[in-house]
Amino acid sequence: MFVGDRGLGIGSRLKGHLRYGGNWKPVKNSLYTSVLVTNEHNSSQTCLFCYKKLTHPVGAMTNKKGEKRRKTTLGSFVCLNPLCLSVLSGEATKRRDTMSAMAIGLSGLANFFFGVTFPEFDPSISQLKTEMFNKNATDFLNKKRGS
Repeated sequence: MFVGDRGLGIGSRLKGHLRYGGNWKPVKNSLYTSVLVTNEHNSSQTCLFCYKKLTHPVGAMTNKKGEKRRKTTLGSFVCLNPLCLSVLSGEATKRRDTMSAMAIGLSGLANFFFGVTFPEFDPSISQLKTEMFNKNATDFLNKKRGS
């Protein structure tokens, strides 16, 4: 099981509600299965098909007075890259939580198999880390093909 590292804050306030954080959730889950805490930097803001930045969809709304206003949908993201596979297949809009969970899982798998975080999800990206990721991924694929 992969758990994101950003939800471990203690006592922070979110929209008037307390957020009870800490290590209790990974510890509880580790009683039943293996738990790997992984980096979730930009996990909900990155398209998993083209690794470009996502934006919130904007639509036109009419209020009671008949005035048109712009409304941003905060529960979903849309990819605006015209060459993205999801845009080309007509599935550019993704739900925020589904996208985050998939990105955390992908980041965790990369960290587990390659020992390096995906460059798109790394908060302190560098050329050296990107080259290390590419080398470890290539070595992993060549090792699988050779055996």
